[in-house]
Amino acid sequence: MDPVPPPRGTHARSALPELPLYYALVGAYFFAFGMQFVLFPSLVAFVLHEGPTRVGLAQSALSAPMFCFLLLGGLFAERARPASALALLHLFFAAASIALSVIVSANLLSYEVLIVYAVLVGSCAAFLMPTRDAALNGVVAREVDRGRNTSLATAAATTTAVQIGAQICGILFARAAGASPGPFLMAQALTLLIAASLSLTLRAPKPSGHERTISGAIRDVRDGLAYAFKNPVMAPMLISAAYVGVFIIGSFQVLFPLIIRDQYGGTAVEQAGRLAALFASFWSASFVSAVVLSRTKPLERPGRALIASHMVGAVALISLAFDKPFWVFTAIVLVWGLAAGVAISMSRTITQGAASPQFLGRVLAVYSMGFMGGAPIGSALVGVAAAQMGPQAAALIPGIGLAAAALLLAVTTPLWRFAPNAAVTPETFD
Repeated sequence: MDPVPPPRGTHARSALPELPLYYALVGAYFFAFGMQFVLFPSLVAFVLHEGPTRVGLAQSALSAPMFCFLLLGGLFAERARPASALALLHLFFAAASIALSVIVSANLLSYEVLIVYAVLVGSCAAFLMPTRDAALNGVVAREVDRGRNTSLATAAATTTAVQIGAQICGILFARAAGASPGPFLMAQALTLLIAASLSLTLRAPKPSGHERTISGAIRDVRDGLAYAFKNPVMAPMLISAAYVGVFIIGSFQVLFPLIIRDQYGGTAVEQAGRLAALFASFWSASFVSAVVLSRTKPLERPGRALIASHMVGAVALISLAFDKPFWVFTAIVLVWGLAAGVAISMSRTITQGAASPQFLGRVLAVYSMGFMGGAPIGSALVGVAAAQMGPQAAALIPGIGLAAAALLLAVTTPLWRFAPNAAVTPETFD
């Protein structure tokens, strides 16, 4: 007689839960990412003392490769086994951090070295991000199969909270780097090595069903783009990702260090401390709103919350044009961060919930391309504008642009009326 299989979920309950390990992986990566938020612009603006245009171009060098390679990263995410792929990508990122640490500690740092580092790290992230994000759906499905019921919306909101919380810790840790960032870059590498180890705990098999030929890959790219731009939910989300990349991500990465240096002055250590304080305030507030959203009932109209949060960001950007004490600057950034936490959570929930599993990797890649494609454009434009007008006056450009873009999105697309719990039909947007 054949043995009777155990009841559904029995095997899984005795196994180590996979979802908490996924959260730990996300946390390790974003701890390192939070450190980079402080270390990279500090190296450019406070150690090398580069001007606004070169600060903007350096930030563009981080995000431009992500835009160029993200769609390939989406194809990679649908074909690679997540565990081994993520482990190798984290190892590559760690190696780049170790090399930069050695160069900085030996006083051999130059602008060209930072550009090479930025291009390498940005290229790595283009494959790492969609692979990790696409893995979440499979992790949740396997946890449900093992009898641990967690909705995708809850897992996405929790992932957002972990991401933001880890970034805050990384930012606060890097705050002490000052003019001696070499050891902190080595700590960043160690964190990435931990993330590589955690990647190996993912149990997803290697995906199947995709052609391995070049013509098949090209066809998959074409189908993925067509699906993303024709889908009534994804199309406006791609628009929002693009203008957020231009007006928010590209802007504050350049404006914050320049305003701190030119408006508030101080030593390199003091400037790095202020920059870390602003980033920590922003992400701490984002963490609070993301946690609140993860513990409450999903919003019926997440598109409205997304657009409203963008309007708050526009007001915050416009306020940077006016003189203010540093504590007022920090308070404005806190409010902005609360809104950003809502925007990040709503973006992840809408995008991952609306995308078909067949196109998930490519959709996430195209969505991230909006951010990454807009960020280098925004960084370069704001850097040039800051060189001509000063960083405070330059803040008016992304602030007004963001407000106009959010209003247009609300008026010209169905996102304002989108109800995720309904089927995606014309009635969904009533």
